[in-house]
Amino acid sequence: MNPLRLDSQYVYSKTPWLSWKELFFGLENGYIDEKALSGYVCDALTSTSPPEAIELALLEPQENHLAKSLLKLLNEKYSSTESDPTKPWIFLLLSFLFENKENYDDPLGMVEQLYADFDYPEEIAPLVRYMPLPEGVEGCEELLLQNWRMALSNYKSMFHQ
Repeated sequence: MNPLRLDSQYVYSKTPWLSWKELFFGLENGYIDEKALSGYVCDALTSTSPPEAIELALLEPQENHLAKSLLKLLNEKYSSTESDPTKPWIFLLLSFLFENKENYDDPLGMVEQLYADFDYPEEIAPLVRYMPLPEGVEGCEELLLQNWRMALSNYKSMFHQ
């Protein structure tokens, strides 16, 4: 089970542009729950939103069980297959952990767990304690935190192109 579950305000504040495919990935993997999904969609509604999105945004708490099927329908009808749905969630989870690292006993251990959960993405490797360092570089926690800041900056740049 995923120890990190993000709320709608956090996800929307960092990534207000998520596609249905990316939202579906987050829901399927437990990074966002049905209530947060509905809140995110509500915040993202526009005058051109599909009817299924409006229905999803207006779900009552007792109707949250319908969220996954509505999102699956939105994903099938409106998502392109080109984007990698993992990238925004790596960014969101790394951002949340970095901003709240003092609330966790071993935030770098959690980064290592994300590294494994996301099938060892190259861009997270410099944040992992057990990965070898470039020749001539001494390792320390400050270097890992610096690499973490750089990784977040790189993700922000990638998403704002």
